[in-house]
Amino acid sequence: MKLFKSIICSAILIAAGVNVFSQTNDVKKLVPAKYLDQLLKDGQVEIIHEEGKDDYVLLPSTVYDSKINGNRIIKGNKDFPFVFEGLYYVSKDELKKQSNSSDDVIDMNDVSRVLRSISKMQGMTYYSNTRKKYKTLYKKAYTISSPDSKTAIADNIEGSADGKVIYCLQDDASFGITRYKLEYSQKADMMYAVFNNTDSIGVGPITGINKGQLKINVLVIDCGDSILLYLSTDVNANKVPGIKNLVTDSMVARMNAVHEWFLKQF
Repeated sequence: MKLFKSIICSAILIAAGVNVFSQTNDVKKLVPAKYLDQLLKDGQVEIIHEEGKDDYVLLPSTVYDSKINGNRIIKGNKDFPFVFEGLYYVSKDELKKQSNSSDDVIDMNDVSRVLRSISKMQGMTYYSNTRKKYKTLYKKAYTISSPDSKTAIADNIEGSADGKVIYCLQDDASFGITRYKLEYSQKADMMYAVFNNTDSIGVGPITGINKGQLKINVLVIDCGDSILLYLSTDVNANKVPGIKNLVTDSMVARMNAVHEWFLKQF
């Protein structure tokens, strides 16, 4: 009788699409060996690339490798190239603690909802190196219907994000109103999103980054009781006075802000 019940339970699970023998992603097989010890010890690794050395070195090994590398910004010889990478390893218990979440389980459906909740980016803060204090990064942040719109619509958070393309507007503390195209890929155990600016970015009359010359990659991998988060910023900026410090400080601060924001959204 016990054997019969066991067979029935297994059949029900299989019929429901549950793989009782599924395995979670192993962080040791995903992360480049050179940086694994530091990641496991400190929970994060961050790299600002030297000019001319912009190959991704922290990128975890996943099915999205070719897509992420295929999304690279082409650099010009007379421009200022900038690449930042951050790799973060955090337990799901810590995510629930940081965000005061009551969820028993954090999965890709939760991650998918977070990465499409553009309106929840409004009010997120960052540390300003020039003013030596925390400031509001986005005074406004919301989903829009097209790259030319400035009218807020409801966040598109229903169902799977796989294959979805949405647009958003962010009123940046330093750069003013900037709109982005967001493209999503989602699987049961990982998710990839890329942000690409559809407006030029600058300060006052100076354009530091032309339309389409900034890409922010977000890769999230379910590693069982932990999440592996990869962030990268890929920029080809116009070589104007002060651009190196402006881009470096601004982009690193914004990636750190996105990282902190992500931790608190579950």
